[in-house]
Amino acid sequence: MASVRLVGVLPHLDRPFEYAVTPATAAAGPGMRVRVRFSGKDTEGIVLGRHAAPTTDRALAPLHRLVSEDVVVPPALMRVCEEVAERSAGTVGDVLRLALPPRHARAEKADRAVEVKEREAASLAEAEPGGAEPDTSDADESGVPEAVELDAGESAPAVPEVGAEQPAHPRPGDRYPGLAALITRAGISEGPVPRASITLDAADSWTEVAADAIGDLAAGKGALAIAPDQRDVARLSRVLTERGIDHEILAGTEGPEKRYRTFRRILRGSTRVVLGNRSAAFAPVQDLALVICWDEADDLLEEPRAPYPHTRTVLQCRSAEERCALLFLSASDSVTLRALSDLGYLARLEPLPASGTAVRPRIVAMDEYLREREGASGRSRLPQEAMRVIRRGLERGSVLVQVPRSGYSPAIACTFCRTRAQCPHCSAPLSQNGRGGPLHCRVCGRREDGYRCPECDRTEVRAMVIGSTRTAEELHRAFPEATLKVAGGAHGALEDDAVPDRAIIVATPGAEPAPRTRYAACLLLDADALLGRAAFDADVEAVRRWRGAISLVASADEGGEVLIVGTSTLPAIRDLVAHRSSFFLDRVLADRQELDLPPFRRVAEIVGDREACRAFLESVELPDATDVFGPVDLEGPDAADRARAVVRIEPARSRELAAALRAGVAARSARKARGSLRVRLDPPDVF
Repeated sequence: MASVRLVGVLPHLDRPFEYAVTPATAAAGPGMRVRVRFSGKDTEGIVLGRHAAPTTDRALAPLHRLVSEDVVVPPALMRVCEEVAERSAGTVGDVLRLALPPRHARAEKADRAVEVKEREAASLAEAEPGGAEPDTSDADESGVPEAVELDAGESAPAVPEVGAEQPAHPRPGDRYPGLAALITRAGISEGPVPRASITLDAADSWTEVAADAIGDLAAGKGALAIAPDQRDVARLSRVLTERGIDHEILAGTEGPEKRYRTFRRILRGSTRVVLGNRSAAFAPVQDLALVICWDEADDLLEEPRAPYPHTRTVLQCRSAEERCALLFLSASDSVTLRALSDLGYLARLEPLPASGTAVRPRIVAMDEYLREREGASGRSRLPQEAMRVIRRGLERGSVLVQVPRSGYSPAIACTFCRTRAQCPHCSAPLSQNGRGGPLHCRVCGRREDGYRCPECDRTEVRAMVIGSTRTAEELHRAFPEATLKVAGGAHGALEDDAVPDRAIIVATPGAEPAPRTRYAACLLLDADALLGRAAFDADVEAVRRWRGAISLVASADEGGEVLIVGTSTLPAIRDLVAHRSSFFLDRVLADRQELDLPPFRRVAEIVGDREACRAFLESVELPDATDVFGPVDLEGPDAADRARAVVRIEPARSRELAAALRAGVAARSARKARGSLRVRLDPPDVF
């Protein structure tokens, strides 16, 4: 008989089931895909193991079909899926659905033919005389260099290969001495697993640091690099290609056939370096020794499908189960990573001491002195100092202008009383597409020609927020001879190699192109608007967005400069001006600890139909000392009869909370309770 884990079943059925092995499915083994009959339906499952006798006296249903003899879920990866499900209060079947791409028969057949040819070619190569033996004189019996212990403050030198040529210029990765110790320990089966985070200086490209780490791995070791955006993946792929490092890209944006062919090449070990975004976190890399994650605070790494695990959680589970080194790279300090560092889970790898002008651009905020010096212009959205920064930058290269919102005027308000203009039909904000254009609703499409303020009955309106399109229009009038490009929003992405020389690039946060020649200057507009988002982490997210743009600018020694137009006394803006300062994040962590906010509390959100949400909270057995907030009715046109509740507990008991919520969902599923309900742990927008 075979023990089978079913994929995508109801929560109360998330357990192994036993099936009889038939002569047609005799080849079924652990990790293989099978089809079984379950509840009258043809259901996909993964074989967990083979046993001589069943654990029940009842007759077993047979395995319906062996889908493939490929071991798509190795035992270690199955344990990772089980751990992710436990941490996320979800089902293993749902995690398997995230981990496995849909099978494509034609891709499997074609790749199997390629595999046969590769084996034949390898056999012929081994049969030829004169093959050289690999030199293992400097390795131990396992073929791995001697282990080096990694501590948080360690500064171990890199261990170059014998006979390797030294680089003509220092590599960016060499500026972080602890990285060499982490790579040395990567893949070692004994001792502590090395895990670290690096907050990069603005002058250091994350793709170069990641490529340095991957290139320094021992021969035969595997690496997995995860980035939020497909453009980030393409940038790292370009650097690895230039260095001659073979790799594969496993992306969810590829077609089913191409994606499954790539998945199978990874599965059989054709390549051991894999790049991808969120969907590649479960890639079955053989001999995995190093996992790299770039910008883990990006919301693109948050899984939108049940059980909603963050990519960081998946990589942590893989590091624990497969004993692979874990490295987080970022341009800005992350609250979560700092908390993990304070707990001793991650080592913080600090860069070598360096002058601020050598590792970052000159950063200036529009303070009171600059504003008073300019007079009335100093209080405007585009002061004269901003124009001077753009003008100086255009003399040396391209200039980046970051604005918080896309569009023309995405938010309109009454000129007299400042009441925000809303659609009288659906209550969504009204916006304006062009100068003098009519007001329209972005939700229902209603055109509002005769708008009157509901508070003061006046008809005059003004823009509350200026979008990227209007900003580009104003800059084009000021610099008519400069090439101007807009990136983000309705304009779409602008490729890195499409940035003209000596051009002005207006982009929204996250949409900035990264040309090979860095920007000569950068302008961060409407800083107060980005800080004013209705979110408890608005300040941390704003700093992350700003530092991402600053990392694309040349250093001060090369003439690079950045101007921030906002309230210069705000802690988030002052943090940008300071060099390698941790004061801002220390203050954020202290405030969150005092207010019992994440990461000092584990939080779960229950959202669903009003009666279903209340019944769930009454029936679930939450651990002692769990704080329950709500349920409260949701607001909005699509929130009728829906409610939301938040539960909170100390991190040391987070496993108990996850287990209780998981059991509650399973019990609700077993009794076929009415209404829809969604349970998420650590949702990003909970407060």
